Amino acid sequence: MKQFVPVRLRVEKNAVTRITRALNGRGTLNVRVGQQISPEEIIGSSTISAGFRTINLSSLLSVAPAEVERLLVRKLNQRIYKGELLAQKKGWLGKKIVTAPTDGILDFLNNKTGELRITFMPKKVNLPAGVFGIVEAVDQERGQIIIRTEVCRIYGMLGSGHFREGILRILSRKDELISKSGVKPEYEGNILVGGSLYLKEAISTAISIGVSGIITGGIDAGDYRAVASGRLVFPKKIDNDVGISIVVCEGFGSIPIGMDIFETLQNFEGKFILIDGNKSSVILPSFLSSCMVKIKSTKLPDLPKTGFSDTDRTTIISELKIGLKVRVVGNSYFGEQGKLVAVNDSLSLLPSGIYDYLATVETARRKIQVPVANLEIIM
Repeated sequence: MKQFVPVRLRVEKNAVTRITRALNGRGTLNVRVGQQISPEEIIGSSTISAGFRTINLSSLLSVAPAEVERLLVRKLNQRIYKGELLAQKKGWLGKKIVTAPTDGILDFLNNKTGELRITFMPKKVNLPAGVFGIVEAVDQERGQIIIRTEVCRIYGMLGSGHFREGILRILSRKDELISKSGVKPEYEGNILVGGSLYLKEAISTAISIGVSGIITGGIDAGDYRAVASGRLVFPKKIDNDVGISIVVCEGFGSIPIGMDIFETLQNFEGKFILIDGNKSSVILPSFLSSCMVKIKSTKLPDLPKTGFSDTDRTTIISELKIGLKVRVVGNSYFGEQGKLVAVNDSLSLLPSGIYDYLATVETARRKIQVPVANLEIIM
C-alpha cells in the first residue's frame, strides 16, 4: 500500500535568487543596473544618528537635581568626546568627577530629575555588497538595491525578528544548551549558531550586547512567546521584532539542530550571512567568485513593478519510498533524521490506541521504528 507524507525543504543549495540590500538611513547608492559586484565593494553610504543616552548626574554626584547645572563644566549644546570631563563636585573629602561615557552633544538637562541627555553625533555608515552578483534594480529614494546572486538558503520551523546581517559564529555542538556565560560582548553584530536550546538569560544577554541573530535547534515555548509578542501562531504577513532575529530550526523544547542544517552552517563559519526571523530563513551567500558564471547564465522571472518579494512556501505531499531521507516529527525520537529502509505491510496498534503502519529509519547511530504519520520527507 502506498504511503504519503509531507515534504519539507530545509536546505536549498546553490540557488540563484534575488536579495535586497538597503541603506541604514538616508544616503546615496553608487551602483548602476547591470553592474557586477563583489562582497567587499561599498555600494552606498548613509548618515545616521544612533539616538541618545541619558545619565543621572544627580545620583552620580550625590546632589539635588537643582544643583546639577552649576556643576557642569560644559555648556548645553556643546560637543563632547568620550572620556572628557563632564561635571565635577568639590568637597572637603575630595571631589567627585563624571566623564562623558560617549561622543555626543549635550542636548538637554532635566532640572527636576538631574538627568542629562547626550545625543550621539551622526556618523557615516558604508553599505558593503556582501555578495557576488549583478545589480538588477536601484531605488535611490528608498535606498534599496536588488542583486541577483547565488546562495544557500536554510528554512527553519519558526522565528521572529527583522531582516539582519552579520558574521556567522558557531558557539557549540549542535546538541548543547547555550547559557548566559556563552554569549560574550565581542559577539556584537554577529549571528550565533547554538545547540539544542538558548536559555532565557542567554537570549536577553544577546539582545543587550547587540547580537544580530540566533540560529538554534529548539526554543522554550514561553521564551518564544516573549520575543514573538505573546503568540505561537501568526498570520502569513507579520512584522515582529524585539531587537534580535531568531530562527528555530526544529521546534519547541531542547532539540539538536539537524545534521543537514548544522553541516551547512559549519561551511560558512566566519562568513557574512543574512537572517530573516519573521520568514524563518537564513541566507548564506556564496563566497566563491566562481559563482559568477552561474549567476550570469541564469535568468530569473522579470521583477514585478511593485518590487521583489519571496514566494510563500506551500506544503507538498509525496509518496514515501525506500531510500528517501526522512525526519521524525512525532513525540518519540523527535528531530532524528535518517534513511527510510522499510515500511511494514500491516497495521500495528500503537500505545495511543491508534493503528498505523510502522516505518524503519536508519539514523547515524541506530535503527528506529516510528509510525508513518510521524515522518516527513526532507530535502
